[in-house]
Amino acid sequence: MGERFDAHVKAAGKHRYPSDVALPGMLWVRVVRARHAHATIRAIDTTAARETPGVACVLTASDVPGLNAFGLDVADQPVLASDLIRFHGEAIAIVAADTDQQARRAADAVLVDAEPLEVVSDPLEPADLCGRVELGTGDIDAALADADLVRELTYQTPRQEHAFLETEAGCAYDDDGVLTIVAGGQNPFHDRRQLAAILGVPESRLRVLHPMMGGAFGGKEDLNVQPLLALVTWHTGRPCRMMYDRQESIAAGVKRHSFQVRYRIAATSAGDLVAADVDFVAEAGAYTTLSPAVVGLAAEHACGPYAFAGTRIRGRAAFTNNGNASAFRGFGNPQMVAGLEQCVDMLARDTGLGPIEFRRRNLLRPGEVAGFGRPVLGTLGMGRVLDAAQASPLLTEPIHSETPHKRRGVGLAIAWQGFGMGAGVKDRALVRLERLESGRIRLHVSTPDMGQGNLSAYIRIAADELGVPASLFDIADGDSDGPDSGSSNGSRTMFTVGSAVLQAARELRRTDGGPLSVEGRFAPRQSDPITPGIPHAAFASSAQIVLVEVDTLTGEVDVLRVEHYLDAGRVIDRAGVEAQSEGAIAQGLGLALLEDAIIEDGEPRTTRLSTYLIPSALDVPADIVTFIVEEPEPLSPLGVRGIGEIGISATAAAVANAIYDAVGRRFARFPITPEQVLEALSS
Repeated sequence: MGERFDAHVKAAGKHRYPSDVALPGMLWVRVVRARHAHATIRAIDTTAARETPGVACVLTASDVPGLNAFGLDVADQPVLASDLIRFHGEAIAIVAADTDQQARRAADAVLVDAEPLEVVSDPLEPADLCGRVELGTGDIDAALADADLVRELTYQTPRQEHAFLETEAGCAYDDDGVLTIVAGGQNPFHDRRQLAAILGVPESRLRVLHPMMGGAFGGKEDLNVQPLLALVTWHTGRPCRMMYDRQESIAAGVKRHSFQVRYRIAATSAGDLVAADVDFVAEAGAYTTLSPAVVGLAAEHACGPYAFAGTRIRGRAAFTNNGNASAFRGFGNPQMVAGLEQCVDMLARDTGLGPIEFRRRNLLRPGEVAGFGRPVLGTLGMGRVLDAAQASPLLTEPIHSETPHKRRGVGLAIAWQGFGMGAGVKDRALVRLERLESGRIRLHVSTPDMGQGNLSAYIRIAADELGVPASLFDIADGDSDGPDSGSSNGSRTMFTVGSAVLQAARELRRTDGGPLSVEGRFAPRQSDPITPGIPHAAFASSAQIVLVEVDTLTGEVDVLRVEHYLDAGRVIDRAGVEAQSEGAIAQGLGLALLEDAIIEDGEPRTTRLSTYLIPSALDVPADIVTFIVEEPEPLSPLGVRGIGEIGISATAAAVANAIYDAVGRRFARFPITPEQVLEALSS
């Protein structure tokens, strides 16, 4: 593809991220947060805060002019808590002042009188649910009766922090009567809809801008700073800005859902999978957020790309007082693959078949019913992926450590990932191309670029179709005043938005020269819904082979090499696909070995990057290789498959299988820490 259009401005430090936007006279905003995980608010005393020099306003729930609640699907989270605190770090009041120091001082002066309540911390205890799904196919009991081999695994996955480079940040200002909010987000139209309800005004009085931000990974789908900024400018008429401290971001931001999962997978002695019985609980935290959708996708993917005679899949999302969980790259799939692929690996060993042969033998074939209960509309590419993976020397050559107390092992795991929004959920994109009088071309697309490079790919698509250089393009992006292109999520941006860009370019190519504006639209074909979001019409396929070395004296696990075999459909930007693969694997290694957002009695304990450990350059192997399999996806006019998430889904399972290959131990909890390894080796 060549270099990204934003490469030079970012490398030179000239790109303005949401946290960089500043206007004269801006107020600084700080949040007063709850110090209890569950409590009744008896009183909020803002007297001293209002008297602090430089303070422009101190706002509480009574100052919200419209609906004091937000949520993408269910508006159940208050902008500012008024009577009940449901998690440690929940916003109670906001302070705006002339300087950040003044705002911090005033926030510290707000007194909250709260009566602690019992903290609900275990999602397995009787608890309120915000999501439930039951899927399956065939006769599970008959299938289990036909089995010769049954493998079970019960395990837990951790809360995972997004750890984006740029924390939640933005600004707000009045632009000739239109309240404008600039922030890191993933859909300006979703944000504008919720903000209009909070302020009690028509959407036409609001504009939301999502410029290219420093990462999101799903963690900025829910509102964060936007309503707080909007309220300050609404009440004061002055521009304002804020950026979460890292500690605040980790403590108050959403996390990947912690899952507790039980798998029971059965096969015949000949190596045919016959039954899958799956039960899991996802910890939603205090509010609904996107938990029902996460549970749905997890259930849909629970049986992977395998054919079973009978399946039973039961999933729930339970409320607790342990913060908030919502979208994170993979959207529930990594938590399920972590167990499924370990069970499959056990059965492959039980039957004496190799890891590739056993999986290939049991793959879904066209027309067969998947574990969730329907055939797949799109192509089934896992066979091609396994063909490519079979040539890996890691699977054929002896692996030995040169150090006596270190043992090496190789693990394989496969995963598929639905891309797009899934059946029954609106997934369409509208974009606009303008040929200007200057001869340049401007692309209007509202889907934000979170750093993944989708804007550069859109330009490449249009430029190739029009037969002009990419340097001829300007772009207007992330703007609620532009065409509605949908969210930057669900591995949909190239599949759905890229296809709309292609349609617009084809329309523009059919016209004569001169100034002109054309639109492109695309709505992917979907299956009939089982329930909203299930099933997806098409899936990306991936296999990962991991080489680890386990130190039996310290319990440390070093990942020495990762091979990723990826069916990407038609590749628009090879370097971009490889970057997505490598970044996803790095996050997957964190999930497997390092990351755990610990909460004790509702209080976060790992609120800094010194205590919440993410993979560094020393933890991610230099030897990561992505092997791309290309066969166009027929459901896409571009032939592409969404690959933004698939790279993370198999990593934890592959690491767990590699550790077992090295030391012969399985583990009931991720991340697999040195302490767990040592304990297992000593037992």
